[in-house]
Amino acid sequence: MAKVKNHQSLGEIFRNIGNGVTGVFVFIILVIFPLYTHDKYFDILGARYTFFKCWAIILCSILIFLGLLYLLLDFQNAASSPTAIRRFFDSFKPKNIKKHIVITDVFFVIMIISMIISTANTKYREEALFGTAGRYQGLECWVIYLLTYFAITRTFKFNIIYLDCAILAGLFASIWGILDFFWLNPFGFFDNVTSTQQSMFASSIGNLNTYTNYTIMIFALSATLFIIEKKLWKTIFYFIAALISCAGTVYGFADNAVLGFFAVFVALPFFVFKTRKMFLRYLLSIDTLLITLFLFMLSLNLPHNVGQTSFFQNLIRVQIFAYLFIPWTIIVAVLYFCLFKAKPNYGNEIGVNLNPLDSILPKKILYIYITVLCVGLVAVTYILIDMNVLKQHIDIWSKLPSSSQLVFNDDWGTHRGHNWRIAFTNFTQNFSTFQRLFGYGPDTYLIVSERTFYEEMVNRYGEVYDSAHNEYINYLICEGIIGLTCYLGIFISGVVIAIKNIKNNKFLTATVVAVIAYLFQATVNIAIPITTPVFFTLMYIGVAEHFYNSYQIDV
Repeated sequence: MAKVKNHQSLGEIFRNIGNGVTGVFVFIILVIFPLYTHDKYFDILGARYTFFKCWAIILCSILIFLGLLYLLLDFQNAASSPTAIRRFFDSFKPKNIKKHIVITDVFFVIMIISMIISTANTKYREEALFGTAGRYQGLECWVIYLLTYFAITRTFKFNIIYLDCAILAGLFASIWGILDFFWLNPFGFFDNVTSTQQSMFASSIGNLNTYTNYTIMIFALSATLFIIEKKLWKTIFYFIAALISCAGTVYGFADNAVLGFFAVFVALPFFVFKTRKMFLRYLLSIDTLLITLFLFMLSLNLPHNVGQTSFFQNLIRVQIFAYLFIPWTIIVAVLYFCLFKAKPNYGNEIGVNLNPLDSILPKKILYIYITVLCVGLVAVTYILIDMNVLKQHIDIWSKLPSSSQLVFNDDWGTHRGHNWRIAFTNFTQNFSTFQRLFGYGPDTYLIVSERTFYEEMVNRYGEVYDSAHNEYINYLICEGIIGLTCYLGIFISGVVIAIKNIKNNKFLTATVVAVIAYLFQATVNIAIPITTPVFFTLMYIGVAEHFYNSYQIDV
């Protein structure tokens, strides 16, 4: 006799509908949003922000309507004891609070409150509210981030298809960017712009720094999924995706990508050194970068769009880096034959019915890796101190690729050194105690720099800084100590929550690594609603898994 399925409760029906609505929004942000333009590059910032804002309003409006409808129907069904309302108030009881509220919620709410206080007390309320003096990252934008955070984390159910589609969109953008590098202008976005402007923009994203902060997230997703995926055809797809997105990032000629790659390859071993197969695939993921550097070297002999010299261009001037993929690939092949004489039992946890190599080797490699990493960090720290303070072996360190980037002065990082010095001077000498706590006003960095160091900026470099080109310094100046602390709290706690849920869904590893990559490159880049909503959404997905696993509607 066939089993009869239980009739869905009212709560389950509305939860499924809400998940479907939020799923459409997540798809739009991860897939359509990065490719959306209105008038090519001419209004890309405003158009992209308006696109995000409109869809966020639609999402929240639909979810609010569904919530009210659910309460109404639930009230009618439950008569004198509405179950939904009772559950809502029960969720705030001490024994249930951890189930319904996480520390990320608290950080987010406090940040919005602090931004409201900052906006109310600045002389430039309109600019702080709408972010019109900067990149539209004002209070309005952050309220939208908050609303979409609660919408996604409370209603979204993860499916790998979202990441696959995000990768496909990223590959389209990456290939577009590579074609732009070779002056091919596939969609006419460079029509009616100067050659100088052409060297500053790429793909559907625009500014090269923004373009690479997007492609590095796509690379992080692809490389991570390549390592942990079991299906052969998907493994091949992810490897190709990692190679293309890696090439798109390198051909973006923006040095923030260096920090992004560093974050990906440093973070991955902590998640994937579990079996021999994962270890070898990690080594192959590094090969995507090495192969790209070789192709990059060859392509520099062809007509190409270059506005500045990149770190990768300096790197391949040392021939060993340009051809390093050859010995690296040989080493991986040798390791494959050495490690796979005994068939691995891939997919199980370490120590559970595995070949001894699977339970011992990954752990030992991880210990070795951590040791080498620590030694490397100490060495780099010593070199930086010696280059900038001790200055005893500058002649030796100056032979390193891009050695000039090891010296921190006003010229460092395309004048970022000067920009940051101005920021800290303002914070320590020109800000009141209130401004140090709550900032000058959301996204008002341009106003701060113009009011205090306008003549110095123009006379020295012929430019005015509208952003710190470091997200953390930017938040310190505009949102103060409280705002910066909350910002760090939001994403650190969000990553921790996602990591805890990897045991329930291994594919969340990809979103975690992508978020970490963005956070690292943000030290020399800016938050901008051309790509930042993608970054936020990837973090929200990890938090959403927590609520999906821990919270079940009573039926």
